[in-house]
Amino acid sequence: MKSVMIVGTSSSCGKSFITAALLRMLRNKGYTAAPFKAQNISSKSYVTEDHSEIAYSTYIQALGAGVPPEADMNPVLIKPANEKTQIFLNGQLFHTGSYKKYGDFLPEIRASIESSFHRMAAKYDILIIEGAGSTAEINLANEDVANIFTAKITNSPLLLVSDIHYGGVFAAIHGTVDLLDESIKSQLKGFIINRYHGVKEILHPGIDVLEQKHAVPCAGILPYQHDIVVPDEQGFDRMAELFESNIDLGLISRLLDVSL
Repeated sequence: MKSVMIVGTSSSCGKSFITAALLRMLRNKGYTAAPFKAQNISSKSYVTEDHSEIAYSTYIQALGAGVPPEADMNPVLIKPANEKTQIFLNGQLFHTGSYKKYGDFLPEIRASIESSFHRMAAKYDILIIEGAGSTAEINLANEDVANIFTAKITNSPLLLVSDIHYGGVFAAIHGTVDLLDESIKSQLKGFIINRYHGVKEILHPGIDVLEQKHAVPCAGILPYQHDIVVPDEQGFDRMAELFESNIDLGLISRLLDVSL
């Protein structure tokens, strides 16, 4: 089983979009691939045919990959519910109450993630794994299952995504890499700058500094997009084309050990 893990410098930096685009590109090239997101915090979910709840974004990624959505793709779903929190494990409601209890359930949560990953790994040739939020939330490192724990158990190469739309992208990437947990730092294989307006050459001096400081390459610069509609089939294909034309496919090929 081959995998790559898409992690971010923040929430809403484009991890889900890039995961879906990469999955669609792999599907279009004849590979059988599926999404895996260990933990998602979302009020919007999708109910699968066997009545399991997963994050809606994972459902969209499965559609793009052309595979049936299932609970193992998102083994932990946390849903805000008024003043309470719902925790779903393997698609089924596990706990309703205070989020402060989350730490008490870490053994069950980790076991759920690990067993789901192994089932998915046995079923698919390629998994595109998505982290959650920032991968360097140092205040939550001991409880971080979506990034650190998942990176460890999957031993996946990491691609770090950062959103340039509001500025500060170089500081975000530099700071995230500096604060990255030492146990997974060697797995970082590249970074992606997302949602860029303008001439890409302007970014090169900053990219050069980051590449020299951290010895990891820039894997691509994705332009800002606001008119791609998903889950429309043409929207998925446009996502794949956008990814393929702006990403270092040689690097992706080496990380996944496939021909692109």
